[in-house]
Amino acid sequence: MSKKVYEVATKVDQDLKAKFQEAEKRNVSIQDFIQDFIQQFVSDQTKKAYITDLKNFFDFLKKGDVHVHHPDQIKGHHFQFYRDELIENGYSSATINRRLVAIRSFIKWAMACKLIDYNPLDVVKLPKVQTESPTLAFDDDEVIKMINSPDDSTMTGATHKLVMILLFSLGLRRSELVNITVDDLRKERKHWAIRIKGKGGKERHLPLAPPVLEAIKEYTDKMATFGVQYSPGDYLLCTQKTRYKNTPMSGTTVYRIIEKYAKACGINKKVSPHSCRATAISHLLDTQKTPIRDVAIFAGHSKITTTERYDKRREGLDNSAAYDIDYKSEKVS
Repeated sequence: MSKKVYEVATKVDQDLKAKFQEAEKRNVSIQDFIQDFIQQFVSDQTKKAYITDLKNFFDFLKKGDVHVHHPDQIKGHHFQFYRDELIENGYSSATINRRLVAIRSFIKWAMACKLIDYNPLDVVKLPKVQTESPTLAFDDDEVIKMINSPDDSTMTGATHKLVMILLFSLGLRRSELVNITVDDLRKERKHWAIRIKGKGGKERHLPLAPPVLEAIKEYTDKMATFGVQYSPGDYLLCTQKTRYKNTPMSGTTVYRIIEKYAKACGINKKVSPHSCRATAISHLLDTQKTPIRDVAIFAGHSKITTTERYDKRREGLDNSAAYDIDYKSEKVS
């Protein structure tokens, strides 16, 4: 290789050099370590969830005047006290485990990076996760009442109605619902379908039954009367605050919509957007017309055992197996 060619090949990329230099200066605070930790994940939602769970833990430590700057400063009793605090505050075992697993994952990453020599959290037990979810589903009459409740002559009412139609008809998670864009609606092999961006970046395509497709068309037509013109990439669901910014509706808004109309319909049980998802899945399981594997694909479950746990309607006393017990005495000849 000539000297000139060698010089060209070894010319310093100043932007790359700056990146390396910046990386060398990092890791002076716990936030730097957290940022390095989350880079291993692909999904933005996963990154956000880990950041939130770790922030909650370190905020808890600060309340006790413990300021952590390096993973090797995290002790087993920090983890234990945090676990006990979550239990005392009445969080569900599933929520507690999720928060604690985030911290454990961070510590395991620190061990793999040789930042610490051992795992101080191994000696602390996690609470046992409840096998049955407390989520309650709606019955058929409640679903119809909920969907028919909003005043769809208004922009807000029309949006709320479509939110519930999509949740009850497609069994969507909140994050899947709010991230639907107009580009996700498409025609595939003579079927109108919607692309759903699920957990972990996984996508699934769900066909739109005629009533659902008609509801979406009515909604976009109505939005046009309010001056909302959709462009490629725009989010389907609009609110007064988000339609000009083209930002997704917040998950909290979806939660409030379900609570609002459940209360208006006199539904007093504790419900949430997940109740709508549970209702859709339970309905399919109840009718027994759809093979459970197809239900799992519909719901975006990677394991059928997850789908089986969604038969929420059987949790009520009306359908209890206790009514099926009928002992009959045998006559001895």
